[in-house]
Amino acid sequence: MSNIENQNVVGENNEKLEVTNPETINQPSSETIPSETVEQANEPAKDSNSGNASDETAPKVAPPIEQSEEEKARIAAEAKKRAEEKQKQFDADFSKIKEAYEKGDTIEAKVTSRIKGGLRLMYNDIPLFLPTSHFGIRRNPSEEELAAVIGTNMQVHIHEISEDEDKRKTIIVSRKKILLDNIWNKIKVGDIVEGTVSSVASFGIFLDLGGIEGLIHISRLSQQHVESTKDFAKRGDKMQAVVIEIDKENNKIALSRKELEKSPWEGIEQKYPVDSVVKGIVRRFTNFGAYVEIEKGLDGLVRLSELSWTKRIKNPADCLQIDNEYEFKVINASEEKKTLHLSLKRLTENPWQSIKEKFVPEKLFNGVVKQVLAQGCVVTVEEEVDGFMPRSKMKNLLRNNRIPFHVGQAIEVLISDVSVEEESMILEPNPEYFNTAISVENKPKPKERRPAKEVQTEKSEGGFSIADLLPESITESLLDNNK
Repeated sequence: MSNIENQNVVGENNEKLEVTNPETINQPSSETIPSETVEQANEPAKDSNSGNASDETAPKVAPPIEQSEEEKARIAAEAKKRAEEKQKQFDADFSKIKEAYEKGDTIEAKVTSRIKGGLRLMYNDIPLFLPTSHFGIRRNPSEEELAAVIGTNMQVHIHEISEDEDKRKTIIVSRKKILLDNIWNKIKVGDIVEGTVSSVASFGIFLDLGGIEGLIHISRLSQQHVESTKDFAKRGDKMQAVVIEIDKENNKIALSRKELEKSPWEGIEQKYPVDSVVKGIVRRFTNFGAYVEIEKGLDGLVRLSELSWTKRIKNPADCLQIDNEYEFKVINASEEKKTLHLSLKRLTENPWQSIKEKFVPEKLFNGVVKQVLAQGCVVTVEEEVDGFMPRSKMKNLLRNNRIPFHVGQAIEVLISDVSVEEESMILEPNPEYFNTAISVENKPKPKERRPAKEVQTEKSEGGFSIADLLPESITESLLDNNK
């Protein structure tokens, strides 16, 4: 009798592999042992055609010989001994399984067949069940992968041992942890690995490295700027990458492809020396300037301050267009920092010396308010150069801490200072604006009383009320005279 009577273990689809201890065989066997043959009576055989007796004699048949009680006892004793040995071996094998389960060790078992929900394995005479979800790191292996291991031995962990009320044991095994440990112990920072693109996200590409996934962030896909990961790769593509970080605790691997490409910054200082002129295509704008592609994978930066000598540019689109080609002058190149700084304005001579000679202090010039900031106003003077009028230069015109000018307003300004070194022009408003405000104090009293609200809301052509130009002491005096 086999020492494993039932072979059903609980699997993913409710199939069971049950391990039942073999029963000891006590009953004697009913087997019979054939004795020596005894010749039958010598009756001639008849010829089928003639009906005459054949010359050949009939076959000799040996009648069964009854076993003696002593022989039966011997056979029963041998069967019992075999059963006891099998039981002993069974107990020893199960003890090893239980010990491996408690210690977290592995055992080696043979894959015998494909069954519903997984694979049947045998550890000597003990059946084990390996669910498909525990066959590999991926949850759903293919039928080809499962069929390929039948007949082979494999290392497994004891995932679960359970026992029902009838003392039947269920043993479920797994090899997922073994495979994971093998990968984590094998992979190292700096290794070049190959994987299959498992998914593409906006922030990067995931590679399947044989059951675990690594991420290549979009910034590490190439030495060149990558606009979209979807344009770079698709699911199923094979790709190599370098391992740059391993986080075993959180099952994360960071990868990079930049190291597999030659750096475009190599020899940049010799290739593009300072003051050399280069051509480039504007690729994208930022709030601090524009990036220009000088060659494949090499972008230079043009800052807002390098777009014009005389204009205060707040948007690079005011001077440049995306995908257009321009010439620029190199002002800085660094292989170590991987930077290339460019200038558009330095293609022409610095005009600030002539500006200083033309726009002399204490002389009035026409201007248009270009921008109103918390610190003051940017004013374009004579349509040539942008100057700055600080708030401090307008303190006698401020009402409720508000600058009295608006964008697009034409005003007259005085040149306060021009700095060639700092490429700046400081302005102040026409002093007559203050005199105009003071002269209001000498105007005759109106015949009719005018409420203070009307004085505050009456607007001049400049976009602010006369009352806004007056100091508070003068306004109060006017209001008192109107009472």
